[in-house]
Amino acid sequence: MTDDKSLENQIQELSDIAVTSIEQSRREAEFATEANRRFADNLNSFSQYYPSIAQAIEEYNVDENFCLHVESDGFANIDVLKNNARFYSSEPSKQIEQQVEKAIAAPVFTLTEYTKNNSDYRDMRVHVRYMRELSTYLQSLSDAGEPRKLTKLPEHFPTAMIFGVGLGYHIPKLLDHTSFSYTFIIEPDFKLFFASLFCIDWSKIIKDIDSSGGCLFFYLGCKPDELVGELKKTVENIGAFSIVRSFCYQHYPLPDINESIANFFKDYFQFQFGHGFYNDAVTGLSHSYFNVAKGVPFYDAKRAPVSEFKDVPIIIVGNGPSLDVCQDFIINNQDKAIIFACGTALTSLLKMGVMPDFHILVERPYRNYQAVLDMAPKEVYSELNLLGVNTIYPDTVDLYKWVGFSLKGNEAGTDFINVQLAKKGHRGLSTTAYSNPLVSNTGLSYALHLGFKNIYLCGVDNGRSVDGASHSKLSVYSDENKETQFKYWPMKLDGSALPGNLGGIVETNQTYRMSNRQLEDLISIKPATIFNIGDGALIKGTLPTTANDLMDLDYHFDKQNIIGKIKAEFEDLGLQGLGNQSLDRELTLEVFDHLISIAKESVSTVNDASNNLQRQERYLFAFRNTRYSHIFHIIKGSLLYYHCPMITHLFKYDDSENSLGIYKDLNQLWIAYLEEMKEHCSAQLLEKCDWELYHRN
Repeated sequence: MTDDKSLENQIQELSDIAVTSIEQSRREAEFATEANRRFADNLNSFSQYYPSIAQAIEEYNVDENFCLHVESDGFANIDVLKNNARFYSSEPSKQIEQQVEKAIAAPVFTLTEYTKNNSDYRDMRVHVRYMRELSTYLQSLSDAGEPRKLTKLPEHFPTAMIFGVGLGYHIPKLLDHTSFSYTFIIEPDFKLFFASLFCIDWSKIIKDIDSSGGCLFFYLGCKPDELVGELKKTVENIGAFSIVRSFCYQHYPLPDINESIANFFKDYFQFQFGHGFYNDAVTGLSHSYFNVAKGVPFYDAKRAPVSEFKDVPIIIVGNGPSLDVCQDFIINNQDKAIIFACGTALTSLLKMGVMPDFHILVERPYRNYQAVLDMAPKEVYSELNLLGVNTIYPDTVDLYKWVGFSLKGNEAGTDFINVQLAKKGHRGLSTTAYSNPLVSNTGLSYALHLGFKNIYLCGVDNGRSVDGASHSKLSVYSDENKETQFKYWPMKLDGSALPGNLGGIVETNQTYRMSNRQLEDLISIKPATIFNIGDGALIKGTLPTTANDLMDLDYHFDKQNIIGKIKAEFEDLGLQGLGNQSLDRELTLEVFDHLISIAKESVSTVNDASNNLQRQERYLFAFRNTRYSHIFHIIKGSLLYYHCPMITHLFKYDDSENSLGIYKDLNQLWIAYLEEMKEHCSAQLLEKCDWELYHRN
């Protein structure tokens, strides 16, 4: 009896397995039919909208173990790479539904603080005044007690950062609930994205976003340490307002996604500043105009590196505290290397008894010209060479024995010069990459573009050392400095940190952090043997070096011959005869008028206001990379510095009426700012910077 029952159970189990197998086969057959149709439609859509992705799809070599499993709910599943586990549970539909609902109910948003400002009320530049008004208003909101912040993802939001495609099922569900002006999709594993082509209707997603005027960006196979750099390229093209208020969605927790998210938030500050602004743009334009009128020769970064420079040692000197431990090395080897003095490091070197071969400058304000005059006698400059960028204060040029400039990226003056060259039938010049924000960035950029591969960084610290010093004891920032007329104040630190070159951490701030990242990005595209000496910030791609590790250089060369060959890389642009009409002043004023007219339009909802800002942005960005792109640069930075907080506050609170009221207050400030920029531009487009040094001993 027992055996019979056992046999019956076995038969039933086999029957159940057979039914399950038949059911599984039926599901897989139905899925395969639909999946192949979806894949074809998706490939056609990518061919139309994203041809490079379509090409990658067609060229993708499918792994022999690639297999989609169809679960009982009809959703596909896939094995996790190298883990023999399924990507989803046995009920993907339920799992994904719960994940999307949770993300909507408890969203993760980026949020930027906009209440900090330039508190020096003697700085009365247009941009600085309006940024003070902006931050003062926002601080008053904070002091009064802000309304309740957004607690649920609304039906429309500026930006989605979707980390992880998986098989994609969450994406249409999320987009059915919320529309986004900008959608960024990050998937480090191309295999998963490829699999999603069989599972969801990408064709519909792409067409729906396109028809609504939205933007969709893919970062497929992008390594975690490359993500921020790739995002920066996109944001540069479309504006930082595209990313400043983001809803962040993590689909799965595998290491590459976790690291991508960590890098995004760690470097998010890079999207919040460094936009340039009106006063910088117009002075950079006028300075560029005057500098080419003086006949300054320029370096084209497209030129091939000079092979003869490869082994020549070059010492790039910043004014950080680690310069002090490099003093003996610099003194002993001053005749065995080319020496670049970055900014105020010139005075420190002169105190050592070292005359650099080139002084490096990058800043444009009049106050920096004052500082140059203050730091050394004029007779020193008459024996010194200068390497700089086109935006430098024009009178600086007249001080030096020889001057050579390169074009600085993202500048009104740079685009202006290249357009003028094009009008004369000449090709434009390439910019020296990553040459800002600080003068050490300019120095290293020049060295690597020219072809130097044996480089020593001394005093390039980007922060406060472990002993609490911010600059060299020889510098103009030192408390012992009594030689200069003006008092020099080091940049304030903000409590943030960078890994130390020799261990530990270095206290720093946003500008130093940006400088450090730019140095790393530059080295990643132009690798060389670079010794980073002392206790400053770690710079990836360099060799951390203590002063005790340094040995005197054993390299013999004709120094004056190498200096001459550096100078020979610069050429006269032949633009000395430009007239005022080349600046397109009237069209610039028309652009201001059109932006003002849009900004003055009545809005009654948050979405109306968001659309109004987007119209302004897209109108201005339409001038980018045209013959009038200098007009774009004149306004772009100021627009970003105002629109980013306006967008943030439109989508910051639960109560849309509060959001709209704050927007309208900020919009009145923005309109006033536009009107004053227009007035200033009409009267003072070709005036040199007048921002002075204030602090005296």
